[in-house]
Amino acid sequence: MAPRTAAKAAPRKKATAPKRAAAKPTTTQPPRKRTAAKTGTAKKPAAPKKTAATKAPASTQARVKTSAARRAPARGAGTTRTSRTPKPKAMEVSYSGRIFRSRLEARWAVFLDLLDVNWDYEPSFYQVGEDLFYLPDFYLPDHQIWLEVKGAPFMDTASMAKVLASVAGPMRIPLREFPYTPSDRLLLGGPFRALKHGLMPVHTLITPAGPGLASLTYAAFGIRPDGGVDITSQGPAWDTMPATGVKAARRPTPARLQLLLDPEPHLRPGSVSDRIARAYQGAYRVGFDEKSRNISDHELLAAVSRRRSGRPLGLAA
Repeated sequence: MAPRTAAKAAPRKKATAPKRAAAKPTTTQPPRKRTAAKTGTAKKPAAPKKTAATKAPASTQARVKTSAARRAPARGAGTTRTSRTPKPKAMEVSYSGRIFRSRLEARWAVFLDLLDVNWDYEPSFYQVGEDLFYLPDFYLPDHQIWLEVKGAPFMDTASMAKVLASVAGPMRIPLREFPYTPSDRLLLGGPFRALKHGLMPVHTLITPAGPGLASLTYAAFGIRPDGGVDITSQGPAWDTMPATGVKAARRPTPARLQLLLDPEPHLRPGSVSDRIARAYQGAYRVGFDEKSRNISDHELLAAVSRRRSGRPLGLAA
């Protein structure tokens, strides 16, 4: 009986599995990328795929960027026309029985009519270089001078070569009267501006300055004592240019065009004569009808009603 009592006093212990040294928990751990985000070790982004531009050397990429910048002008850049910019479209105008190629040419015809200066419009076509042909705008027979009317966007390399060679090049255009000797004067006519008190408008006059050279001076319209109109030079030449009959590589710069076509008026002792002033103001203020392409200023048309094709009525047209 003694052994049974001892067995009861000391019951058997249940056998348990031995503990493992590094037992893994039975719960599922979060993904490794979440743990990395918590610890601040974020996964590095994937490297971008290399393209032809990124594979190129740095020097090549710089050249590509520079050429692209040249092709695409910056937004808000100036609107100065270059040789590749298309020319603006001129509007033809009917006046005095002629069709003028632009409103500026019609303004010059009105200006000459207001001064009673006779004119011929595009009288003939001339060769002034080996590959250069020229149709001048106006010929003023009473003054034996040619008048070329140009807006700045239209004075390109060919136009510049033509006006220089026409009176100073190897193939000069002739006068329109017998014995048809070579011409030696051409006046450049630009845009009209509102007159300023005490200032006299001037225009570029082109004359010969030696073999293959043209002289640039300024000239102005004036009234002679007998009431006629004359065109006289103002001061010495301000520049000379080659007159070879060959187009230059580049067109004139905007500053050069300003000097050629729209020079600053000159100071003059006394005021400009009323007759000259009225002619400039009339040409500047003339209005045009966009639909009919005629001059819409009836007061001005009445003032020049006795003119016909650049001459007074009764004279040969």
